Amino acid sequence: MKSLVVPALALVATIAAWPAQDPSQPPQPPQTFKSSVDLVPVDVNVVDRNGRPISDLTAQDFSLKVDGKARRVVSAQFIGVTRGVERTPKEPALYSSNPPSSGARLIMLVVDQGNIGSSRGKYAIDAAARFIDRLTPDDRIGLVTIPGAGPQIDFTANHALVETALKSVVGTSDDGEHQNSQIGLTEAIALERGNRQVIQEILDRECTGLAAGPLGDCRQALEAQGRSVYIDLKGRARDTLLSLHHVMDRLARTATPKTVVLVSEGILLDARDLGEISWLGPLAARGQVTLYVLQLEPPAFNASNSQSSPTRAADVQFAHEGLGFLAGAARGSVFNVISGADAAFNRLTTELSGYYLLSFAPEAVDRDTKSHKIKIEVPGRKDVTVRARNEFSVDVPRALTTEQQLAETIAAPLLATDIGVKLTSYSFTENDSNRIRVVLAAEIDRSQNAGRKLALAYTVVDSRDQIVSAQVEPEVTGGMRPEAQTQIYLGAVTASAGTYRIELAVVDDSGKRGSVEHTIQARLTNAGQLHVTDLLLGEEGGSGGSLIPTVTANFAGDLLHGYLEVHSEASQALSNATVEIEVASTPDARPIESAAARMVDQPSAPARRAAEGVVPIGLLPPGDYVARAVVTVAGQRVGQVSRPFRIVRTAATPASAATTTTGLAKPPIPFASRTESFERKSVLTAPVISFFVDRMNIGRGGSPTSPAAVAAAREGKFDEASEAAKAGANSQLAAVFFDGLARYARGDLEGAAARFRETIKMESDFLPAAFYLGACYAAGGKDRDAAGAWQMSLITEGEAPFIYTLLGDAFIRLGEMNSAIDILKEAASLWPGNDQVQLRLGTAYSRASRPVEAVQALELYLSQHPQDQEPLLIALRSIYEARSTGQSIGTAEEDRKRFERYATAYAAAGGSQQALVEQWRRFVNR
Repeated sequence: MKSLVVPALALVATIAAWPAQDPSQPPQPPQTFKSSVDLVPVDVNVVDRNGRPISDLTAQDFSLKVDGKARRVVSAQFIGVTRGVERTPKEPALYSSNPPSSGARLIMLVVDQGNIGSSRGKYAIDAAARFIDRLTPDDRIGLVTIPGAGPQIDFTANHALVETALKSVVGTSDDGEHQNSQIGLTEAIALERGNRQVIQEILDRECTGLAAGPLGDCRQALEAQGRSVYIDLKGRARDTLLSLHHVMDRLARTATPKTVVLVSEGILLDARDLGEISWLGPLAARGQVTLYVLQLEPPAFNASNSQSSPTRAADVQFAHEGLGFLAGAARGSVFNVISGADAAFNRLTTELSGYYLLSFAPEAVDRDTKSHKIKIEVPGRKDVTVRARNEFSVDVPRALTTEQQLAETIAAPLLATDIGVKLTSYSFTENDSNRIRVVLAAEIDRSQNAGRKLALAYTVVDSRDQIVSAQVEPEVTGGMRPEAQTQIYLGAVTASAGTYRIELAVVDDSGKRGSVEHTIQARLTNAGQLHVTDLLLGEEGGSGGSLIPTVTANFAGDLLHGYLEVHSEASQALSNATVEIEVASTPDARPIESAAARMVDQPSAPARRAAEGVVPIGLLPPGDYVARAVVTVAGQRVGQVSRPFRIVRTAATPASAATTTTGLAKPPIPFASRTESFERKSVLTAPVISFFVDRMNIGRGGSPTSPAAVAAAREGKFDEASEAAKAGANSQLAAVFFDGLARYARGDLEGAAARFRETIKMESDFLPAAFYLGACYAAGGKDRDAAGAWQMSLITEGEAPFIYTLLGDAFIRLGEMNSAIDILKEAASLWPGNDQVQLRLGTAYSRASRPVEAVQALELYLSQHPQDQEPLLIALRSIYEARSTGQSIGTAEEDRKRFERYATAYAAAGGSQQALVEQWRRFVNR
């Protein structure tokens, strides 16, 4: 028998040896990857007059010119985005992954607070929050307020974080001394540029009827006002453009399509000022950024102003033109917002639901790294709008080292998905320190690159986005699992208690990449005077029999290993600490299985003890569970830590269920029972008892049972069998099991159940005890518990159809017809000629309102039992129900003949519902 306890000291040593960052290590020789540009990608939106993307275009439909000369469009891929079903995140998120995502978008909200009036724009901000609600879970959203202080959130899948930050965003522009200005914004600009006509119009309006002296004073006052307004506008524009330049520069670092949504009331920018935004087009092209602008129209009257601008309409138009220059340079558009912004965001949602990714073959002259003009059209389509950038550039092909590719992958705003990666973490104590040692466990998909060299890197940032740790592994070695086509990487980070974000990337030597982000909670759990680490769940697989931490917490085996550490400066409390590892269906449910953990002192760390235990889970059916480590001190419970896990094993295959170990088919065990109520004595017949006695030695620790005990049990003398088993060597399990049978035969259901549970604890693979534990439950009217126990016995005891029929009966009594049908269909596939299986399957189909399948399932049984009234009545009713709902088993004539055959048999058997059958006959014969 294999030992169930893996040495805890081996795991302690393994955890301590996992590498943490060491900046003093010399750099490894760089490996390089070649990156060449054969085709140039260009993203293009083509929408109809309502903003809906046109999705049926091909490469031949596009016309593309570079510096006025045609280029061949090689491909045109339409990338559509539809809102899928919201994925409910698991709490807590124990591991993170990078599943392939179709159409994930990067959207950055930029709120120009400096050009939105004080406390204005709230309606647009609220509409932005509703816009975020409509995004898909894969979309990443960011938020920047410009200029100056305010929320600054990089692209994140945490949409709620951005929505919360939006609640504090409003306009901050204060007109101050210009609130009551007699000069409009456009007039202030004209005055600054010396437009004599405008100067005269202002004088005629504001200084009419004044003599020469006062007129001069009036003119000077107006010019001073105009100059002040202009300086204010110019300063705000400068601050906005400087901040926007910073945002675009950051977005241009990665060539992934992005959308910027700028919310503003306007900016001082006209055709004479385009040199001030000459950077925008190249940066937008380099970063594949599209800039949409929502222009909020200021209110016509503001209570803080004694008068509105004398040139309000011209001011609004000028602001629109300035924002239009920005959008035009980055292939976007301006949406005017007068009162509610939902319509603009709805239009934006529509336009962002799909775009084209074109690729064209550049000429040699296009590869000079300089900026080139580009024009894209769809000449064959009328009434469509093409949103394409105006320029592009091709960078010189470059060779990237391993570290550079890893750095690019980590910095990219979207996860790389060429290589699948899953990542989790566990918090432990650090030697002689108050810091936390976070163990990292990554599972890397190697199904597509099993023989290739793989490099790995990660960065860890704190809540202020400051990097606190970084690591590069030039080559990941070891941890290969050929059967699963995965590779396990283990690492460690030392940090103070807190919340951190880790970004991990892998790159193989063909250039394929994968990346994942995961949130780390570096903390210990307080339990009285003790501090408890995370509960590490693992499975055997390491060198020397040590544990490998599970990443996904999916278990297919029979054993669950748990490990944790207990730390305390209170030596007495630490020495009296014990740990019990439990398995339950939910965090607060009673334990299903449990095992005492072995406590191991650590001479090198006297303030710390390790605890490891192994819990048998072989009897548990597939599903979700919770593992708990319950900590006690001197018998008093002081705390616990837990971790969810999932059992993913499958039931035994049909081939093993209906054959012997030699492969020869075995006849079914004779068995009689009723669906309506479980008969306690039905499982005490000699054939059933013999069936299980023959399997007394199937456990991992099985040993031959005393022949005298076996003979007594076959004769139903269970007390005698128990005493005989006690006299044999190594037969404690058999003695307890036979005692349980004796108690069950006497009707002592509670006593019998306790003995069967004790047997299972002694040997988790001893499935006869699981079967009879289910019988105890069923006899006591606890069908749900009985179903759970009988499901356990199906794992390896599938040779007997009566276990399936009993389980099916329990589900039928519970009213859970779908579960009954599932288990009985499985039984029917194993024993297609078994009439008891077919009878119950037909009954379940009938009660589930599936009349056609009910008749089909009952045909075999009725051919062998033509006088059984109840199944005959079920079949007759099912034919009637099928006909009344427009269904048929065969042709209409075949169904009529089938009904007559069963009706005749029912009458011959003396059925009591003849009148009802006659009513059904009339309907069927119509």
